Amino acid sequence: MILTNLKALFISITCLTLTACSLFDIQPLDGTSNVIKIYDAYEHLEHCVYVDELIGSEGTWYNYLFISNKDLTLGSIHDLKNQANAMGANAIHIQYNLSFNTSVTFFAQAYHCP
Repeated sequence: MILTNLKALFISITCLTLTACSLFDIQPLDGTSNVIKIYDAYEHLEHCVYVDELIGSEGTWYNYLFISNKDLTLGSIHDLKNQANAMGANAIHIQYNLSFNTSVTFFAQAYHCP
């Protein structure tokens, strides 16, 4: 009986440990999204065409304690770039950071520039 309980406990801990490894991953950058430029001033975008609004976010209530602020920020930037790339944009203007305790979130606009 004790051996059966120990086996069940061991299997449960192993499963939890294996699934917890995925908590540390951030959003990857798509292969073609690395060419997207990020700007913080509209002057660079005056000859560009507005495409759409973007909200990029990384982190959740259950994993933010295990991921560094740098990685949370990088994951959020990757999210913005991937979304912009999917829209056909090649530039992003980050307007502001939305403050949350458990994630990094940016509000931005996507543009297509010549």
